[in-house]
Order: sequence, then structure tokens, then C-alpha cells
Amino acid sequence: MSGRRISKTAGASNVFYSKAIKEGLPTLMGEIQLAMQWSRPSILVAVHKGSRGQEKARAQLKKEILALGKKVRNIEAGPRIIPSILSSPDHASTVFFVSGIGGLNEEVRRDLYRELNFQRERLVENRIVVVLWLGLQEAAEMPRFAPDFWSFRHRVVEFAPDRGAAR
Repeated sequence: MSGRRISKTAGASNVFYSKAIKEGLPTLMGEIQLAMQWSRPSILVAVHKGSRGQEKARAQLKKEILALGKKVRNIEAGPRIIPSILSSPDHASTVFFVSGIGGLNEEVRRDLYRELNFQRERLVENRIVVVLWLGLQEAAEMPRFAPDFWSFRHRVVEFAPDRGAAR
């Protein structure tokens, strides 16, 4: 695990950080920049163990995308997610952040996986740039329940937990 413990002051509580966010964000950002530059699709998967680290990574990535003059649209996972993305105005200059798959009940989640599996080509044909923010369970489920979608993805970035291991 890539992490280091740093003490603010002697006797103070220890602060942990992970280098994974420093490695994962540039990877995602590089893929997004290339997709925008070459007007090509990019299906990216960002995997986090916890929601706190995911929120920090999302906020930082959004900030970097906005600095490029591009838009970010947050989409909560649910039925008809691909039509929702495709109906968005300016999808050529927008990066879509999809999250919340883990919060869906099992039946809706499986319907979503089925939709991703059967409509994946629409994302590619329309040159959509999307980041799916997944927890560990969703990352394990997706290749099983949406194998064709999984094979279409361009990159998976796994972020380490928010807290590194103590030395």
C-alpha cells in the first residue's frame, strides 16, 4: 500500500495520506485530455474503497477539467443512464461523472448493468467521455454483470484507501 504517516507536531494525532491520488488523478486527467484533443470516446473507471477519498478525487478532477474550459456533469446512476448522457447538451465538451451505483437496490443495479452492457456502443459512437466512480463491490460486479461494457472500458484507476499504513 502506498502511504506514509506524517505527524504534524510531536504528540499530535497522526495524519495519513496516500500517494494514490497523486498518481491516479494525472492518469485520469491524461486520458480525458487525449479524448478531448482527438475527439474520441473514453470510458474510465475510478475505484475507491471509501466515499471520502472518492469525493476528494472527484472534486480535484472536476477542478482540473473546468480549468481546461470543459464542463462536468454529475449523473446519479439509475435506469436510462445512457439516454440521459446522450440527451445532454454539449456532450462533446462535457465529461460525465457517474456515481451512486452501489446505492441502488439489486434489481435496479442489475438493470443498469444490462443497459450498460447492451448500449455501450452508443457511448463510443457518440464519443462520450465518462468517469464511472465505483466502490469495491460495484467494481467486482461490473465485469460479471456487464462483461461487454467492461471490455469496452478504456482505463481503470484504483485509488488506495484514504489512510495509508502506519510505518
